[in-house]
Amino acid sequence: MNRRSFMTAAAASVLAPAVFGRDAAAQTAINYDAIAALRTMGLDQENSQVMSTASYMMDVLGPRLSGSPGIRKSGEWVVDKMKEWGLTGARLEPWPVDPTGTNNGFPRGWANTKFYLAATSPNTFPITGISLAWTPGTRGLVSGECVLVTEPDEKTLSEKYAGKLRGKWILGQAPIVMRAQWDPVAKRYTDEQLDALEVPARPPEAGTPSTTPPPAPPQPVRNSEQAFDRNAWFHREGALGVFATNKGHGSVNVVGAPRTTQLPEEQIPRINIEAEHYGRIARSVQQGQPVVVEADIRNEWFDNPEMFNVVGEIRGTEFPNEVVIIGGHFDSWHASTGATDNGGACSIALEAMRLLRANDAPLKRTVRVCLWNGEEQGLIGSRLYVANHFGGGRGVPVAGNPHGEIVAIKRDHSRFQAYFNLDNGAGSIRGIYSQGNRAVIPIFREWIEAVRDLGMTHVSARSTGSTDHISFDSAGLPGFQFIQDPLEYEPKTHHTNLDFFEALQPEDMRRNSVLLAAFAMLAANHPGKLPRQPRPPPTYAPGANAHAAAGTTATTPARSTP
Repeated sequence: MNRRSFMTAAAASVLAPAVFGRDAAAQTAINYDAIAALRTMGLDQENSQVMSTASYMMDVLGPRLSGSPGIRKSGEWVVDKMKEWGLTGARLEPWPVDPTGTNNGFPRGWANTKFYLAATSPNTFPITGISLAWTPGTRGLVSGECVLVTEPDEKTLSEKYAGKLRGKWILGQAPIVMRAQWDPVAKRYTDEQLDALEVPARPPEAGTPSTTPPPAPPQPVRNSEQAFDRNAWFHREGALGVFATNKGHGSVNVVGAPRTTQLPEEQIPRINIEAEHYGRIARSVQQGQPVVVEADIRNEWFDNPEMFNVVGEIRGTEFPNEVVIIGGHFDSWHASTGATDNGGACSIALEAMRLLRANDAPLKRTVRVCLWNGEEQGLIGSRLYVANHFGGGRGVPVAGNPHGEIVAIKRDHSRFQAYFNLDNGAGSIRGIYSQGNRAVIPIFREWIEAVRDLGMTHVSARSTGSTDHISFDSAGLPGFQFIQDPLEYEPKTHHTNLDFFEALQPEDMRRNSVLLAAFAMLAANHPGKLPRQPRPPPTYAPGANAHAAAGTTATTPARSTP
């Protein structure tokens, strides 16, 4: 199905009974006049504030690495803006106290305050790169020759390099072999692709030969190899630092920088540089030509930074204790200003709240915006919020737990209506995933008809993962993620040094603000509770929260559609 409608909001209001042949109660939940008011303000270039909000957040305030001074400065600015717009309860809401003493996985905050890196011999040229988060700097200006070291095991490293790496830079991997980018980087979903998302995946049919090769048997890993840390070995040998690279074509991917409890002096500086610069240096070394690089990198550390989510709300008139939440993750990586991941989405959520408040939109339930901290480290802020406010899900830390697991607390879901998350880049909203919640699909289809001409046309029964709606969904609460045009998100801006304001598309931003405001209002005024999915009691295996304990970046898999 791919029906199109180009009716104006006023025409849709007149034709509503014919177009939406549903029960009267459902019709009264869609206030077309209110949606028209949101559109009038939100789509007008002069009246919209979404791009100015995004510019200040990205251009003036800068990156928002979890636990850094930058994210707190940005959060305080957002709180002031929400108060200026008339939202209530605007604040930095602290994370629950962590009885394990690890500050919910952030015993130390971190920020890069200076980065200088350049080749000085045989040719001089600047090197584009960035320190990986939670690694030390150089403690002043240092200079050394680059050595290509790709051997993985301690025995070979000791035989070839013991005593030979002091004062050297380590090139820890072979240069990337890049190919031409034959396909356009920026893409929008086609109608056929969106239609395909609405069709549940079909399981293999009887008699159909499988095209998927059987999985390879697991390879045993010796304990000595599993425990060996190359970077620690380089540090003991006195190397200046380790260079790495990935993605290529001008991108510096900074994901995979785990938090650590180690002191700076216990680590080696780790630096990601452009694939083109890395390749030039590595190939010169392979040609037998030494390359000398100098650096002055300053990184600062902060013990037990105060961790928080950013919240604000508009109180409902009839059921103020019931809540609809909109939002996305506020934290970013530090190689750029985090526009498509995820400052643009935060600006959209804030603009949606401003539109609702400025138009005095009718809201029976409270609408709350929540901007999450610690998403990049494993959905920590949203997970703790769900456990603290509603119970269920993966819960909160427990003192004395050696594995870092978390346990559920008492469920209280009666006050919750829905959570709508935005975190799939900067593209226009084209639909919404129902997370396998089939009962909510006809409701969403009805809502979409009021805004179809803005490009939102589809509801997928499938599930999607890896961002903050999962914290709600896994707790048995209706949590949803929008389908967005991919644009340049992969491979250009996602976790790279190219994720700046310029990647945001103004028309998409304005449309998304109206769509998010409309969905928040429709959910707040919906007669009765939105359908929920039955959930089995939560079970917790040892090490279930090992990524949080270890400080690694977690990728939450998509839950299968029932």
